[in-house]
Amino acid sequence: MTTPRADALARHAGRLLCHHLALAMTLTAALTAHPAETWCPALYLLWAALPLTATAWALARAHQKRLQRRERSRHTRHPTDWTPAA
Repeated sequence: MTTPRADALARHAGRLLCHHLALAMTLTAALTAHPAETWCPALYLLWAALPLTATAWALARAHQKRLQRRERSRHTRHPTDWTPAA
């Protein structure tokens, strides 16, 4: 995977996490204001799936950082890139 693709993947996973959390909080507020038994299973499933979304974002971000470090070290490791001290 290339670094720009990893950046895009991490960005999309972050957005998904934000939208997931916002939806869960909105549905919780709606259920609190207007109690209905039909919303309970969907709300429980939504909150139960939140750690999966957070894990997906964390893994995508870790992969993005790993690719950035690897690319940075590859560019600075070349022996002609540095000048010895005088």
